[in-house]
Amino acid sequence: MAKTKKKSQGSWFDRILSFFGSKRKTKDEDLGKRKKEPKSFAMEWAQGLENWKKKLRTKQMATGVVLETPKFRLTKTNDKLFRAEGTNYSVILATGNHLYKNKEEKWTGVLFVDEGDLNKNLSKDLSHLDGLLEALSVPKSDLFLDADSPKEDWRVVLTWERFWKEQLVLQMKPNSMALVLLAIGEECRMFFESVATERQKRLVRDELFYLNLGNAAENNPYSKAKNLFGFGTALLEFGNTINHIKEKREKEENHGS
Repeated sequence: MAKTKKKSQGSWFDRILSFFGSKRKTKDEDLGKRKKEPKSFAMEWAQGLENWKKKLRTKQMATGVVLETPKFRLTKTNDKLFRAEGTNYSVILATGNHLYKNKEEKWTGVLFVDEGDLNKNLSKDLSHLDGLLEALSVPKSDLFLDADSPKEDWRVVLTWERFWKEQLVLQMKPNSMALVLLAIGEECRMFFESVATERQKRLVRDELFYLNLGNAAENNPYSKAKNLFGFGTALLEFGNTINHIKEKREKEENHGS
C-alpha cells in the first residue's frame, strides 16, 4: 500500500512539473517568435537584395549560360530573351518586350504586338522606332527600365515636383513597391526614402521583412506580400502608375498655361 501511495504521489508531482515545464517551453517558443521582428528599413532592403541575387538565377548575369544539366540548358541572350534546350527541343523564351542598341547603334530586340494592329497600321510611317511604338501601342511600362530606351524610363520621376513624386509612392501598393526597390536597386531606394512618409516606409519595410522570411502563410498571415519571383507584375504596376501620373501632371500643366 505504501508503495502504491508513493508511486501515485510521484506521478502527481511529475504531472505538476510537466505542466509548468510545458508552460515554460511555450513561453520560450513565443519569445523566439517575438524575436522575428523587422529591422531597420535599410537592413531589410539590403537583406532582400541579397536574397534576390541568390534566388533569381537569371538576374545573376548579363548574358551566358544560366543553368546546364546533362539534359537541359538555359542560355541568356539579353535581359528578357533566353534559349531553352532540352533533349528534343530548342526554343526561344521572351519574358517581355525588350529593346537595346546593337553594335551598329540600331535598336533591336523583341516586341509582343497584336497581329491585327500590325496590319491596320502598315500604311503609317514606321521608318522610326518611335513611330512604330506609337502605332502599335506598345506599353511604355514594358520599356521604362532601359537607360537608353527610346521612351522615358522611370527616372523621369526624378524631375517631377514633390507633390507628384508623393502621388507615385502613395498609389503604389507596399508589396509591389518592395519588389520594385529590389528589382531596380539603389537609385530607386534612395528616391523612395527621400519622398515616402514614415508610415509608408514602415509598410514597405514590413513587406521586405516578410519577403526575407519567406512567403509562407504562417510567417505572414495578415500581409499581402508577394514572393521574390513576382517582380514582373510589380514592375508593370510601377510603370503603369508612372504613366498615369505623368499624364495627369501634363494635363494640369497644359490647363495652367
